[in-house]
Amino acid sequence: MPVKISELFSSYAEIHAFIHGFYCGLTEWRGIDSETMKNEEVQKEPHYAKAGYIVGTLLRVAIIVLLARSL
Repeated sequence: MPVKISELFSSYAEIHAFIHGFYCGLTEWRGIDSETMKNEEVQKEPHYAKAGYIVGTLLRVAIIVLLARSL
């Protein structure tokens, strides 16, 4: 089943859930916390929150690697 690019991030709930997940990926070491998962938009679109968490975690790792290389 092909993914329609025009339908990605087409609602406020999708964007909000992704941003919550992204923030958790940057700041949390143990995954998305339970309070975030209770958020109404995150409950509507949990897969966007999980994708945001992955992107945020990858960015955090990249920042750590770049900082370590600069030392």
